[in-house]
Amino acid sequence: MKTTGVVRRIDELGRIVVPKEMRRTLRIREGDSLEISSDNDSIVLKKYSLVESVDNFITQYVEAVHLSSKKEIIVTDTEKIIALSSGFRKNLIGKKIDVRLDDIMQKKSTQVFEKGNPIDVCEGLSINCASVVKPISVYGDLIGVVIVLGDDVATDTEKMLAELTALFVGKYLEA
Repeated sequence: MKTTGVVRRIDELGRIVVPKEMRRTLRIREGDSLEISSDNDSIVLKKYSLVESVDNFITQYVEAVHLSSKKEIIVTDTEKIIALSSGFRKNLIGKKIDVRLDDIMQKKSTQVFEKGNPIDVCEGLSINCASVVKPISVYGDLIGVVIVLGDDVATDTEKMLAELTALFVGKYLEA
């Protein structure tokens, strides 16, 4: 475990402040949930991912949509890749998303990218074909994105699949 040399006092309510530089580096924003665990004599804080808690289900859903539509699909949470359709290398699952994809995600709107306007998903994966990026939200909170790839131009099919997948995953996680 990497140490930073930062010391913080616990206040009377048991709170500590995570330094701004650490929050920025780890992409922890106001309102994010942290998972708290212990490891021997250490307290471990880890950014909690609601999407990751059901990643096996999401992987199966993405594969089913891919088999029926023949469209490549990527699902991320706010930190990393959660699921990929079969056209991608499976070793990309769990890779940290690129800061540029995070910027796209933070716009909280469906975005269409044409061929030649690349999206850097993570290290080792840049999409250069037409694609649709649709945020996933649960109770109004942004929890990730769905990316559906097209060919030269994003069609209504890619837009509909991105919308359907994001809505389905969001509703599933709300239940």
